[in-house]
Amino acid sequence: MSQDECDLPEGLIWEILLWLPGRLLLQLRTVCRSWNSLISSHEFVMHHHQRSTQPRLVYCSLESEGIDFMQCSVSSLLYNKQPTRIEPLQMKYKIFQGSCNGLLCLCEGLPYKNLTLFNPCTRWVSLIVPFEYPHGDDPHPVFCGFGYDALRNKYKFVTCSRTSITAGGLGGRAKVCSLDANPSWKTVDHPMFPYFTCCHSGTFVSGSLNWIAHDHPSKNKEDDDPFKLLEWFILTFEMETESFGRLCLPRNNHTYPGFYGEVPSLHVLKNLLSICFHPAYENTAAFTIWIMKEYGVEKSWTILLTIRFRDGIIPPNIWLEPLYISEDDILLALGKFYRGKLFAYNFRIGKVDISSNSLSIYPLSKLSNGRFFHGYHESLISCLP
Repeated sequence: MSQDECDLPEGLIWEILLWLPGRLLLQLRTVCRSWNSLISSHEFVMHHHQRSTQPRLVYCSLESEGIDFMQCSVSSLLYNKQPTRIEPLQMKYKIFQGSCNGLLCLCEGLPYKNLTLFNPCTRWVSLIVPFEYPHGDDPHPVFCGFGYDALRNKYKFVTCSRTSITAGGLGGRAKVCSLDANPSWKTVDHPMFPYFTCCHSGTFVSGSLNWIAHDHPSKNKEDDDPFKLLEWFILTFEMETESFGRLCLPRNNHTYPGFYGEVPSLHVLKNLLSICFHPAYENTAAFTIWIMKEYGVEKSWTILLTIRFRDGIIPPNIWLEPLYISEDDILLALGKFYRGKLFAYNFRIGKVDISSNSLSIYPLSKLSNGRFFHGYHESLISCLP
């Protein structure tokens, strides 16, 4: 079939195709040359991702030899009555470092030897890029992040040391890799203040990477226990300017007792930066999710969800990791201390579903702590323009 043989206007065909799943579009590219050209165009691919209604859940399992990456449908988990079937991605021995626009960023080896981008929908794989550490040949522990520079239409990978304290004093260096047809690394300035990060992979939203961090405990020299009070904040890295910064946590909830106390966690929910507080083992406390309605504006922090432990909806000893929130306000979360079990919580009616078959992943339905989950939206994007 050619475009001339189709009675529908080109604009209407465009609109119809935009709402179809990515996997179906891959098949429709073979219908005719004009459809292949349309579906393969950069403009269509980007518009399709913006309208994507196909949330997916990718996870790696440590149950078998090595690390196996798999994926499944979020909608199937939440709404189907039968256990959800998984799809193996055949990407073993990789470490997940984040996602952006439907692309997964994977590192290989410990210490890291190289990094790769992978699109689970199209099965597109980028060039393998040799890893470069911030301190040269010294594989010092690092935290990393993956995101998109919209100004230059480039995907970037950032890595830096866990602390900015170096032998020469405060400050240090970070490495940024531009992932395109000719990948290249460069060194950028590190923030000039002492801190430690508490999360390994950065959370990308609104053009910036974000990590939970705290000020260096040595600032509390007047206290016998330097870890008694820690000042938590969000360390940021802006992709376009390649500069670091910091954001305050909501409502001054940034001071917590105990170095090994409950660390807040960062997520992307409803396409907004969100932070989760879970003071475990306190029946009078609550599991709380905040969202930043306008990125970078600290006054825009707003409570999205609160579950009080005393109400008995969830016990206080279960650490919830939010994964996805649907349009009808159903939260999909992982109960980290409940043997790795998935939760679905409808916060319109205050009901949690813990044991439904729909929250089982087949054939890996056994309870396990050896899985790591991440939500993303299906897309046709590759990192090459």
